[in-house]
Amino acid sequence: MKTSILACTLLVVSTSGYAAESIMFKDTINKGVGEIDLFAPHSSSYFKDRLTGAMLEEYKQQNSNALVFAVDVNEAASGTEKASTQGVTVESAVLTFDMGSEVITCNVFTTNTGAMLAKAGTTTRQEYYTLIGATGSSHITPSSDSDIFGSDFGGTMRMPIDESSCTGSNFDLSNAQTATLSIRFLEVNESLGDPEAFYDFSNGPEDLAILSANDVSYLEYAQPGVDEAPLVIAQSQVTEPVDSWSYYPTSESFFVVSYEDQYPNLGDYDFNDLLIGYRVGFGFKNNDQSGELEVVSIITTGYMIARGANYDHDWYLHIPINESVSGSLTMNLFKEDSVEQVNGFPVTSQINDALDVKVLANSKSLMHLSNQAFVNTLSDVEKVKGKKFSFTFNLDAPFPASALGQPPYDPYLHVLNTGQEIHLPGQVTRIASSANYGDTSNFKDENNYPYALIFPDDFYPPLEGVDIGDAYSDYLNYTQSPDQTNETWYMAPNTNKTKNIGKAFWKW
Repeated sequence: MKTSILACTLLVVSTSGYAAESIMFKDTINKGVGEIDLFAPHSSSYFKDRLTGAMLEEYKQQNSNALVFAVDVNEAASGTEKASTQGVTVESAVLTFDMGSEVITCNVFTTNTGAMLAKAGTTTRQEYYTLIGATGSSHITPSSDSDIFGSDFGGTMRMPIDESSCTGSNFDLSNAQTATLSIRFLEVNESLGDPEAFYDFSNGPEDLAILSANDVSYLEYAQPGVDEAPLVIAQSQVTEPVDSWSYYPTSESFFVVSYEDQYPNLGDYDFNDLLIGYRVGFGFKNNDQSGELEVVSIITTGYMIARGANYDHDWYLHIPINESVSGSLTMNLFKEDSVEQVNGFPVTSQINDALDVKVLANSKSLMHLSNQAFVNTLSDVEKVKGKKFSFTFNLDAPFPASALGQPPYDPYLHVLNTGQEIHLPGQVTRIASSANYGDTSNFKDENNYPYALIFPDDFYPPLEGVDIGDAYSDYLNYTQSPDQTNETWYMAPNTNKTKNIGKAFWKW
């Protein structure tokens, strides 16, 4: 629909009779750095002669006193980057024109997309301009003579040529004897995961082209790759400046919480009724007046790992804070192994008083096979990936970091069939309508067996119907005496009685 509409637009023709078409350059951006001769076209360009200052002036006039470039983003398809959506981050861009009488430089640029990102070697995020594209776009542009026609060019970068953006006084590019663009991509801190992992540069080289006004309109309308890009992933929805981030358990690992949903009955005690992996991050600012560290944003990312239950559940994450908080929460829910969100997401809501979030509603509908309710808990059924979730909580007012509760916080289950809440030992019920509201059992039975447990992210759940004490021979010793001798019981699974589904598989 977009391409057919734009293909009907008229070509822009200058008063001199030159029909300015987009031209791809000979030079490329390699390993994140490019020195682009703006007079040298690519050997495959429709335009075979060297460009001139007069041509650059024509592009500038077409685009409201700016030169506009497109980049063919060419990144490795790994993690959330794939053929249909790839991204890089622009750290700097400088135009240099030798006008004979003077050399002018212009270093102001904008793109259509941006993200909060941390530079390599830091964990402090700030906003940077990004470029997004998609392999296999095969654009049908207004003119088949354009180098953009049939190409993969994506994100656009606009650089104004005027006294507020450039040094010097002569901005008539017709006088330019040489013209270069120096561009550098940002080296991001990939260890933080997304969005940094998406907006890194790891492949290349990237081609670059100068755009006609028609192709600017086309690309800025089509925005290839943008719909699937993780701009909606939690960190990019942070609205307040952040000095630093801290992640729990770490920036690269997850808590895994597992439940036995027959509470207060023991059931089969296979501890695979629902497995969720989650990570929580806190955005801090330093209060210059009090000297205290304050929380301004909270983000969470996680995955559905396995579901071995006939019952249906809602899954909540309560982050205890020793004071009332309010702010805006944005919830994201992604389809399996995809950056496309489930229909109806993202969802924004207002939080008041406590940060107690229903993250996953109706687990049975969110994770099931076409002919089987159990997912990733049967020995003879192939493993499948689960949905990914994230949320961002932007606070109306910061609160002191000292008010935060302790990790792994309070991840809990509301079993819809029985109405029971199931928490980690030591927590209390929270839903006034739940069947066990006000329960003081500490969520353990008379034999000290819990109904919810936290594991590292390479925990293998017991197979369906296998008691966790059979799957892990030291578990019973742990429940009776959870001291340092027994606390590593989960590191010795019986491989014949557990499902081999660690983080290497379920994190995508």
